[in-house]
Amino acid sequence: MKNKGIFIAIEGPIGVGKTTLATILSNHFNHTLLREIVEENPFLSKFYNDIKEYALQTEAFFLFNRVKQLEDIEKNTLSKSQCVISDYHIIKNLIFAGLTLDKMQFHRYKQVYNTFVNDLPQPDIIVYLNSHTDILMKKIALRDRSFERQMDRNYIDELSREYKYYFNPLSIKHNFMGTEPIIIEVDNSNLDFLNNEKDKAFIINKVEQAIKQLGGYA
Repeated sequence: MKNKGIFIAIEGPIGVGKTTLATILSNHFNHTLLREIVEENPFLSKFYNDIKEYALQTEAFFLFNRVKQLEDIEKNTLSKSQCVISDYHIIKNLIFAGLTLDKMQFHRYKQVYNTFVNDLPQPDIIVYLNSHTDILMKKIALRDRSFERQMDRNYIDELSREYKYYFNPLSIKHNFMGTEPIIIEVDNSNLDFLNNEKDKAFIINKVEQAIKQLGGYA
């Protein structure tokens, strides 16, 4: 049995439904919900208008805010044997930075990333969601965030490919700090966890099975 609370993270490209699923799971299991800071990033609106110009500032803001969030969740929740469901994994910083930073910037960024991430809590389970680009673009449009209105379809395509690369067990990029997490990969192009009870039961069962693999709850 685990001494610390189980840590579950949801990951996938923009618009795939990470926060929706994290909220559903946290309500079902009665776990603490950890949501990433997005709209508070002061560089984000400028980033989508000029990715290369504002990439470093945007990625640096996200990195240090996520580091602080994870430090706090370790201290205040996981260390007290309480479980957490997060709508992100910090490895997304490398995925996004790898697309937006030039080679020298990314090399330096990764050095900083490794320094901070080594001591952070790492998820026991990751639900990796993917979906067709058409579906992602539709969902992005429907939620109508002001800074996403000019979203480039090619950027979403590239992002989805990078996610598949990072989460492919045979990829050299498939590396996580510490113990390898259980990864549940789900194509949710035709699933609706929010409104379809069968789909909701499907994903909850997947997570329950993974929890059992860990030995269940302490």
